Amino acid sequence: MPGVPIGICARICLLVVSVGQLAVAVKIEVVQGLPVVNGVFVNGHGPYRFLVDTATTSNHIEPRLARSIGLAAAFRTELTSSVGTIAATGIDGVEVELDGARADRQMFLFTGMDAVHHLEFGIRGILGQGFLSRFDYLLDLRGKRLEFGRQEASGHRAPFRVVDGRAAVATSLGDLVLDSGAESVILFGVRPESTESGFTLRTLAGSQPVGIVYRKLLIEGRRIWSGTAVAIPERNEPGVSGLLPLNLFRSVYVCNSESYAVLETR
Repeated sequence: MPGVPIGICARICLLVVSVGQLAVAVKIEVVQGLPVVNGVFVNGHGPYRFLVDTATTSNHIEPRLARSIGLAAAFRTELTSSVGTIAATGIDGVEVELDGARADRQMFLFTGMDAVHHLEFGIRGILGQGFLSRFDYLLDLRGKRLEFGRQEASGHRAPFRVVDGRAAVATSLGDLVLDSGAESVILFGVRPESTESGFTLRTLAGSQPVGIVYRKLLIEGRRIWSGTAVAIPERNEPGVSGLLPLNLFRSVYVCNSESYAVLETR
């Protein structure tokens, strides 16, 4: 869900900080297939409960919480998602810490959290690529853990390219963004085969009823998944063909320092 501030490019790929011997293991909860962490500190305030979303360029925080900890809007921007664009405000230069994994100069957008509160009301923000791109990390949904630090993950390496600050892997359905915040495969520029799914796609920039298509997904020639995907006729996120939910995999190791991912199937 990238945005472009006036005079500031929010769709940036931050340089990966050398993590050295950093090895931080964080417990996660899986809420409707999506990873949620406790223990997020923002400028020393916390701990707060955040969603981990690998397809969101910036970090996000509830406006009310931002005000309560002294974060004041410093710029205006547009927040773009799969269903459209809305205005937003934000601030740069924030420090974030999660169980020993720390990053400074972080950008936060102040956005309503209705889409996230649909999962759980207690979630106060989103950790996006502004934070995650600073590290190599393993997201293990089955083991319910998030590990920061370089690893020698076993399995096939899938190279990714960075599009608007997000990692996108080549698949049989086009280049798909690795998305820990998506519940289903989402395809852009595809007309639905059925519009009677009763499915509503919720994003920070709004929500809309969507249709579905049946597809098979292959990565590097390996069959990963087949089933119904959300079809969006518009292409609101140029440069990619859709979103790849990480709940399709047992674990995902993202090596930002060398631009590859290891996708462990269930």
